[in-house]
Amino acid sequence: MNAIFRRLFIDKTEHTPTQLLRYVFVGGTAAIVDIGSFMVFATLLGIDYRLAVFMSFTLGLTTNFALSNSFVFQRKSLSLKTVYVRQYLSGLLGLAVNEGVMIVLVELLGSENMLVDKVVATACAFFVNFLMVKNFAFNQRSSLFRWPRRFSR
Repeated sequence: MNAIFRRLFIDKTEHTPTQLLRYVFVGGTAAIVDIGSFMVFATLLGIDYRLAVFMSFTLGLTTNFALSNSFVFQRKSLSLKTVYVRQYLSGLLGLAVNEGVMIVLVELLGSENMLVDKVVATACAFFVNFLMVKNFAFNQRSSLFRWPRRFSR
């Protein structure tokens, strides 16, 4: 049992299913930061929900970066700054998904439950974020203009 726990949660790995499992925990923690700060910004501080989404997403993304860097992926030869910039650029796609879902739910469908809307939007952005972080932010062979070879065909 201890060996399985170490393999799933402690040892460094390039095994995608193990990384995805770890990313669920990392993403869950980042989502709590994202959603919690969104609720503070939007409801307690009265900031417009569109700006609050951006602000809270940035806090969640920074949390995601810190935990991904230490728990899920290996930077190898990439600098911490390079990985953070790449992850932030990757996160912009997740932000677009997050923001788009929020606008659809609030403005097009007339939802008034911001907490539920934010949870749905965050869930929609989860897999987009995982794929972008794994294949771009932490991939030393990746560049902004060249996808990893396995996606080319």
